Amino acid sequence: MNTNVNTKKKKKRNQSNYRALLLPFAVVLILIGAVIWNNVSQETKLPDPDWSRSISTPAQSISAEPTVIKKDNQYYAYTHQKDGLQVTTLDEKLNLVSEKKENLALDERANYWTNGKQIAFISRGELILYEDGKQTVVDKDVDLLADAKDRFAYSKGNEVFVYNPFDGESQSIFTAKEKLTELSGHPASQSFILTVGEKVEMEAFYLKEAAGKYSAQSITRYSKTPTDKIYNFRFAEADDQVHFMYTFYSSKQGTKTFKTFYGAAPKDQLTAIDFSNVKLYSSALGYEIENPSYQQLNVENNKPIILFAAKGPISTKKEAGNIYKATLNGDKWEAARISTTSDFSVYPLQVDEKTIAWLKAESVSDYRLYLASKDSEIKSASKEMGKQDIYTATFDAFTAFVVSFIAMTNAFIWVVPSVLFLGILYFVRIDVIEDEKPWAKWTAIGLFIITQLYVIQSLFNNTFYTLAPKYLTFTGSSFIIPMIVSAIALWVMQVARDKDWGLFAQVSYFIGLTVLFELFVVGTYVY
Repeated sequence: MNTNVNTKKKKKRNQSNYRALLLPFAVVLILIGAVIWNNVSQETKLPDPDWSRSISTPAQSISAEPTVIKKDNQYYAYTHQKDGLQVTTLDEKLNLVSEKKENLALDERANYWTNGKQIAFISRGELILYEDGKQTVVDKDVDLLADAKDRFAYSKGNEVFVYNPFDGESQSIFTAKEKLTELSGHPASQSFILTVGEKVEMEAFYLKEAAGKYSAQSITRYSKTPTDKIYNFRFAEADDQVHFMYTFYSSKQGTKTFKTFYGAAPKDQLTAIDFSNVKLYSSALGYEIENPSYQQLNVENNKPIILFAAKGPISTKKEAGNIYKATLNGDKWEAARISTTSDFSVYPLQVDEKTIAWLKAESVSDYRLYLASKDSEIKSASKEMGKQDIYTATFDAFTAFVVSFIAMTNAFIWVVPSVLFLGILYFVRIDVIEDEKPWAKWTAIGLFIITQLYVIQSLFNNTFYTLAPKYLTFTGSSFIIPMIVSAIALWVMQVARDKDWGLFAQVSYFIGLTVLFELFVVGTYVY
């Protein structure tokens, strides 16, 4: 008879123990799911209302500027590899059509030109034109190559030539006083820009094309020092206006600084260009973006735009080397993030009015081509949740849980009044503890809740209101959320507790649940 009674008591205790474990576990699972869902929402969020999320392609590359051209509603991406060029064809929705490899002995990171049929490149000083599997040496002792709308320019020492593929001939268009340091063109122009001088004085020239002939115009001179230089000269033409840009680099006391300078003038007034420092401001971030790199200059709707790479946030908790597009509105450059890729992105380029491409670092030496689009269908498709989004969101959530333990260290302060109250009561009125008077339990719980409400206010900081979802950041949330969490913990304690639980066990269980739940509700978004 006694054995049956003991067995029934053990079963009741086991059921109680299960409730005490399973109920908090169920609540914690719900809270974890909420955090992961918030992270998924961040992962699938568009970088800007106008642009899709980053779209990966199979095109791989070394760290060298890619080329993407649009022809017959298809995109042809040329990426530089160690043993040639990879040609990746995409349809108008950026889906893969085909890919092939052209085994060409390009100089590493040297520029090349293509019109989709022919490829010009430099190999050990020889300028080679490749077409239909045949290679023809165009010139020798070549240093630099720059592509333009339907032709390319190249330099030999201090002389610049233009090669026109229509007639298959080269012509000399400029002779400088010394060897060229830079030579670049623009895919929408027939003109070029070059710089000479590397040690003391640097000068930039604009080679303007008109009716097949070129005229050189000096646009700026700069006396450099051993710790600074100007480089990466770019230009873009719109009607009779020419826009120019260059990068200023400075290194002082181990600190590297990159600044962008911009100027514009009519084609017939290029002797008086006023270059000004470009301050790239992001409304989404609320501050100026510093140290831009890999800048490209274009014109869109007769307004200059700058594509560039810079470090910045890609979500509430992560940063990356992002691709931005800045538009000149009045005298202010408004920058919007284009990429959603992690790590570091480089070499942005404008493919057409709806498409931007760039390289994203997969490792130190391997890069992959990514694109972003303004096309409404592509934008909608890019927002769909994928396996990688779920994996990243889950990984970030559990990383946040680990970090949140640091945020919850102030929970030790929450328990002090309750512990002191029960400790004093134990020595002064032990009969109250032994008789488990309800007023003692509720007083200890009340002291804990009041202390928590006061101390937890420090966790509801700017970081929390930036990182947390909207349903946690309403007015008065710093008081209402702890009260709701305490109420849930109290309900779980009342449902799960066993009749054999003493006063200390009930209060301790309630405090432990509250701290645990607050860890996932508040602590996750504090750091």
